Order: sequence, then structure tokens, then C-alpha cells
Amino acid sequence: IQGVVLASLNFSSRTTPDIILKTFAQYCAYVRRGKDIVLEPVESLGAQSWLVVFCDEINLPENDAYGTQRVIMFMRQLVEQGGFWRDDNVWIKINRIQFVGACNPPTDAGRVEMSQRFLRHAPLLLVDFPSKDSLMQIYRTFNGGMMKLFPNLKGETEAITEAMVELYSENRAKFTPSMQPQYFYSPRELSRWVRGIYEAVVDMDQGLSREELVRIWAHEALRLFGDRLVKDSEKKWCEDKVDETARKWFGGVDHDKALARPLFYSSWMTKDTRQVSRDELKEFLSARLRVFYEEELDVPLVVFDEVLDHILRIDRVLRQPMGHCLLVGDSGAGKTVLSKFVSWMNGLSIFQIKAHSRYGIDDFNEDLRGIMRRVGVEGEKVCFIFDEGNILGSGFLEAMNALLASGEVPGLFDGDDYTALMSACRDAAVRDGVIADSEDELWRRFTSIVQRNLHIVFTMNPSGGEWKNRSTSSPALFNRCVVDWFGTWGAKAMGEVGKEFTLRLDMGDAESVGGTWGIGEGEALMEIVEAAFEGVSSGGLRQAVVAALVDMQKNYKGYG
Repeated sequence: IQGVVLASLNFSSRTTPDIILKTFAQYCAYVRRGKDIVLEPVESLGAQSWLVVFCDEINLPENDAYGTQRVIMFMRQLVEQGGFWRDDNVWIKINRIQFVGACNPPTDAGRVEMSQRFLRHAPLLLVDFPSKDSLMQIYRTFNGGMMKLFPNLKGETEAITEAMVELYSENRAKFTPSMQPQYFYSPRELSRWVRGIYEAVVDMDQGLSREELVRIWAHEALRLFGDRLVKDSEKKWCEDKVDETARKWFGGVDHDKALARPLFYSSWMTKDTRQVSRDELKEFLSARLRVFYEEELDVPLVVFDEVLDHILRIDRVLRQPMGHCLLVGDSGAGKTVLSKFVSWMNGLSIFQIKAHSRYGIDDFNEDLRGIMRRVGVEGEKVCFIFDEGNILGSGFLEAMNALLASGEVPGLFDGDDYTALMSACRDAAVRDGVIADSEDELWRRFTSIVQRNLHIVFTMNPSGGEWKNRSTSSPALFNRCVVDWFGTWGAKAMGEVGKEFTLRLDMGDAESVGGTWGIGEGEALMEIVEAAFEGVSSGGLRQAVVAALVDMQKNYKGYG
């Protein structure tokens, strides 16, 4: 809207009135009018422009000891009294500043019922999830535009839309946040699904068959709905439901061929996204991993089946604009190393904060300013890997929550920092041939570049006490990130690692089958890693050594 500037804030359980004051410092200026001091939008935003402060998740802030949401009561004072007392005990009037809020119902977990003293000043509107008919209309339009790329598939628009909406509805009904915090589904999943399919097919010059369309549809469905699931029974249900839905809605297709597992897609070996086999991908990644650990790490890595799955999942997200990951798994599962490897493969710079005993919120904010300048001004593409161990205070997660939601952190750039940033943004716009007349346009361009080229990877351990509370205190972690559940490595995965590291050991004649390895309890241990020796000589000393190593690791982990 002409003459209106939007400032987006994302509230969390720890939000305080400071977030409002920091927003004012960035967008507004103090002006003396007679005896009054007035706070209003700065002239550079446009003459007589209005500032609209949009407060998302407005009912998340916790009550204080007196049962009050301080930030809400501060907003109530601004609306009701038309101003606030500054730190120097001067009354400040506000002019041309308006507030808009959005939130989940107060009955949802983690939500706080807002004071009627504030709500009496705000008209309430109920906005529910779109109905099935609305979803069909929205995504039929998106899919219809995508199918225009392939004239032979224009007739599949209705089928692919029905299949998407049905599978989304089934998963949303089956898995709820009360089971796991990441089991939260919104129409955003459907939008990601459409975008994933589009990016997979847009560069295909040789056309697209119906079987290939169904295969890509199924691949994206499993990434969106299956990768976040915890239990094997849940993953099997999802796999079966994908197959069932595909067979129901896609006619005239060789379903056995289209839905054959594994479903692997990668653009590493070709200029566009193509289906690849497990063996050729393993061979390619093993070669690249050798280069990676020689250049970046001093630890050899093993490409086993589960690692291959997670590498492709992370790669799929980091190649997408606004692609962010939430990797959930036990400590030592390889979440950080695999994120670094995939970032390296895609030419992304890697950034991690260097926390120390005196590292505080001011240091963190300085790091954020630096990384955002690198991305938004210098045009660098960066993967910011943020471990939950880096959350040294509530302000850390609140800043990351805001960065995920809107590409900016309220009040991060103010005063001289903001002036210097606008000067650098103006130079960058001239360099790129972009005409930006006002600071508001420069700021919007800066935040859009940050959203597009800064990829955030959160790594978390589900056994931590805070895991269950994250979805309620910081919802952007779950609704802005694609969740990949690492969990813990299975026996086959551990067996593959052990086998790889023992291949250079000469077992001599004892390696032959038929020895007395695995007697009594040892026989059960041998069976645990048997899958890792599939297709090769099994039952020998090497398998016994690997079984012992896996058992020792399991017992040591349980002891620790």
C-alpha cells in the first residue's frame, strides 16, 4: 500500500517491550512540536508515511510474576494513551504508528490468553486453515501453471492436485504435535511441495513422462512428510500411504516402475535434477568426501546408506531459496559434519559462532550483523550452522526466530550501523544496476537477499530437556524449517562403518566362513550387523570384530 511501511516482528515466549523500542529506533525519529516530543516514521520512508508494526505470534510472550504480558501491556499503553515514558522520564507521543497482530487460539499449547484491556482496542478476525475446496482451487492454479511446461501432462493437473491435498490431509490427521513437536502441518507444506516439483522439472529439456512425474511427486512427498517421522512404523505408514494415493489418482502409469525404491534425485552429476542410483551416487560422494576431509577435516568419513539419505535431504533444502533445516538427532550422529559437506558441495560459505566463556548477546548481535552484511551487501551465499549448544540466552533464540520469519532482526541495525548499512546497500544496488530511491526500498532489497541466500541449519538433540518446548516457545523453528529426523544410527549403519574401517586389517585365514565366531551371546551380536555384510562373505572373523565394536559402542553410549 502506498504510504505504508511494514515492520514485521516475530514474538516468542521471551519477548519483552525492548523489541518494540528497537523497531521504533530503526524506523522512527523524535520530532519536537511545541512543548511535545513526537515519535513518527522518518522522512526517508516517505512524507506522511505510516508505520505498521505486524506482531506475529502475539500471544506467545509469557506472563511475568504479576500475571502480565509486559510487551502486550506496553502496546496497550501506546494505543490507549498515545505514547510512553522514555528512559529520561520524558513523555513521548507517537504519530502515524499502527499495530496489527496474529496468533494461534489461546487453547493451543504454549499460548497465553491476552488481556481484555488490550483486546478491547483491537477488532478480532478469525482466519482458519483453508477448506479442502479452497486448497484445491489454490494449488490447482499453481500446478496448472507448472504443467504448461509439458503439454503432454496438462491433463494431469487435477490428478496431481487431488493427490497432494489428500495426502497432506491424511498426514495432518494421523500425526499431531501432541505426539512430536515437529508433527505440525500447514498449507506451507503444499507450497513447498509445488516448489520442490517445479525446481526438479523446470530445467528438463527432454520432456517429462507420466512415470517420471509421479516419481518426482512421490519423492517430494516423502521428503516433506516422511523425513520428520520418528518411528519405523510411522515411516512405513507414510510410505504405504504415498503409494496408495499415487495408485488411486494417477491412471495410465506403470506404478511399480514409478514408485520403485529408492527414490534418489540429485543435480550433482548433471546440470539439472536427475534420478540417480544408489551405487553411482555412493561412488561419486565417496570421491568428493575424500577431497572434503583432506581440505576441510582431518577425519575420514564413511558413506553408508543412511548417510546417503541425509546428504540428499540436506542438499535438497539448501538448493532452495529460503531453504532452512532443522536436523534432530543424537550427539555424534554427524549432523554438523554432513551440513558442512553439503554446503561445501554447493559452494556455500560456512559460518558458526565461536562461543567462549564471555560470549554474550552483544557478541552474537555483532556476528549477526557481520553475516547479514556478507549476504545482503556483498552477495555471498552462506550456510549458518547453529547448534542448540550455542543458545546461551533467550535473546539468541529470539533473534534466530525473527531472522527465520522475516529475514531481519528488530533493532539489530540502528544509529551509525544503520546509516553505514544503507550506504553500503546503495552502492551494492548501483553495482547491480538496481534503482532504489528510498531507504525503505533499500532495506526491503537487503532483507529479501538475506532471506534468499542465507541458509540456516539448526542442529538439536531430542534427548535434551528443552526439545518438547521448542515448538511452543519458538514456532518458526518448525514452520520455517524442513525437519530431518536423524535419531540414532541403526545397527546396519554402525556395522557398515565398522566394516569400512576394518577392511585394511588383514584377518588372514580366519576370515573364511566356517570358523567358531559368534557362539552363544556372540551369535546374537553377529546377527545385529549381518545386514551390513549382505552380498559378501559373512559369518567370519571380520563380522565378529565389527559386532563386538558395535556392541561396545552401544554399551559405552548407554553408560555415558
